Amino acid sequence: MHDRNTASDSGRARVEAHSTDYIPETERHGTVWQQAPFWFMINGNVTTALTGVVGASLGLSLVWCLVAIVTGGLFGTFFTAFHAAQGPQLGLPQMIQSRVQFGSRGLVVPLAVVVFVQCGFGVFFIILGANSLSGITAPHNGFYEPLLCVVAAVIAIVGHDLVHRVQRWLSILVLVSLALVTVAVLAEVDLSGLMSAGGFQWTAFLAQFGASAAYQIALAPMVSDYTRYLPRKTGTRRVVGMVFLGSLASATWLELLGAVVTTARPGADTVSAIQHYGDSFLSGLGWITLAVTVLSMIGVLPTTFYSAAINALSAFDAFRTVRPSARSRVVVIVVLVALTYVATAAIPDHYLGSFSSFLALLSYLLIPWTAVNLVDFYLIRHSSYAIAEILAPGGGVYGRWGGRGLISYTAGLAAMVPFFSTSLYTGPLAHALDGADISPLVGLPVATLCYWLLMRGADLTAERTAIAVDKDRLLTLRAGAAPAGSSLAQPS
Repeated sequence: MHDRNTASDSGRARVEAHSTDYIPETERHGTVWQQAPFWFMINGNVTTALTGVVGASLGLSLVWCLVAIVTGGLFGTFFTAFHAAQGPQLGLPQMIQSRVQFGSRGLVVPLAVVVFVQCGFGVFFIILGANSLSGITAPHNGFYEPLLCVVAAVIAIVGHDLVHRVQRWLSILVLVSLALVTVAVLAEVDLSGLMSAGGFQWTAFLAQFGASAAYQIALAPMVSDYTRYLPRKTGTRRVVGMVFLGSLASATWLELLGAVVTTARPGADTVSAIQHYGDSFLSGLGWITLAVTVLSMIGVLPTTFYSAAINALSAFDAFRTVRPSARSRVVVIVVLVALTYVATAAIPDHYLGSFSSFLALLSYLLIPWTAVNLVDFYLIRHSSYAIAEILAPGGGVYGRWGGRGLISYTAGLAAMVPFFSTSLYTGPLAHALDGADISPLVGLPVATLCYWLLMRGADLTAERTAIAVDKDRLLTLRAGAAPAGSSLAQPS
């Protein structure tokens, strides 16, 4: 079978034919090392720097900001990176794999959360990209925002390979730019004086820890979307390591840069402050930094729209069979981009406070999901799944409703509620801790333990039978010979 999803021999890009379906081994391609620059670029933008200002804006010292950023990043990236192995092993997008734990319809709630999170990030990316363009030229955000949306939509529509290619080439430019602006900031600020500024507060420390962790965990629902084309024989350690290295490196770097800038210029707009330091160090460097910021947004925006479209299609497919095709993916991308643009136009100008609250919200909603998904893959089923059954109408042997997964998700989320600490709601236990938010440290073990205990008595006989004939069923599904409601969902 020829590769329908990569560039042709002449180098001409083709629109990706796959969406929510399985990637056959004959169409797998790419190398593990390409994951490192891709995931470096996912966080290689000014939005990441905004994540690093949370602790500093609350008076946390720079030293403690560093500790919170590193430990929070390690915590979040640990879980995110381990999703990377699921792509090569299963050949499926990230969230559709969770039909195993939640059922084809039970997964709709987590899918809706993820689409909201991904489009929400799209809003912030568009705003920052438009603001950066305005800093280069004259303020024309009303024109720049739809322009960014159109460019991102085109890249996302062409699909997986173009998204990877754009990120890989931009990573070189962004790496050089970030190195120069980092040198500029460190040369212009009084670093020794900054080290003595601020102090330690549990509330500020945990706020920064939670923001850094949540920012990384937010990537978890899309990891396999960009590793599923790798050959099945790809080693788990290698792919997990590349995703971990690329994602953590850029996140830690830029978040710390954001903390330094905020400590040096309290209350200043982060993007403007970075531009100021760049120009103070070397004439034109601030302008170059803004230009590269725009390019980085053009790189990262398509990743959010691409994954959001796949997840939206997965949700629709739970109620009415959607045949995987380029057309359906294109239509959903266009709709989601349009909705994201509308949300962008409606968000307040002072978006940093909204961004901090957004990070807290996504942490609450995604932590129980990642716990359930990873426990199932690594501890319960040990990466062995009946893939054709996951894709079968009605959820196959996995069913429409996964009670154990839903109960575990709900239990993890419920355990976190008393520890919530946001501008909208502060739980009683968070209030007793002077506003400190330790909810991620509570929700994760609760959801993990709950799912592990519930699955101890699960009967997996039908699934094992389906796994034994999975290869033949995948070929049938790939040929399009299985109409909705076929017996494919029933084990032999």
